[in-house]
Amino acid sequence: MSNQIDDKDDDLSINVVEPDENEWKKFIDEMKYARALEYVLQNAPVRAKDPEKKKKAAQMALSTMMKIKTSEIPQAVNSIPVPLRDTLMKYIYKGFENPKDYSSSALLTWHEKVLAITGLGSIVRVLTDRRTV
Repeated sequence: MSNQIDDKDDDLSINVVEPDENEWKKFIDEMKYARALEYVLQNAPVRAKDPEKKKKAAQMALSTMMKIKTSEIPQAVNSIPVPLRDTLMKYIYKGFENPKDYSSSALLTWHEKVLAITGLGSIVRVLTDRRTV
């Protein structure tokens, strides 16, 4: 058994998705923040080469997370499909990269709640995944 990574499905030039800002704004305007966050996570540009696409999606995800009340975070995390929770954790770490842009205390709360639901495996997967947000 080989430990080499298979790059066949990691061709970054195909399957690039990104969240549509108008669709995201509809959810925000309707105050459906958990749904807006799920939408961004579903369409995260993890295969994109363009850093501007990644930056825009991160801004959408993080600003949506800041709109969700602390008491509603566990419910929001539980509403997110299991495969997208690692992507959520990636955005939390992305937010920590710019502490002046996003509330570190809010991000720590998000981290705590996601970790409680996903376990340590999420952190390991996020830190070892080559596909970034």
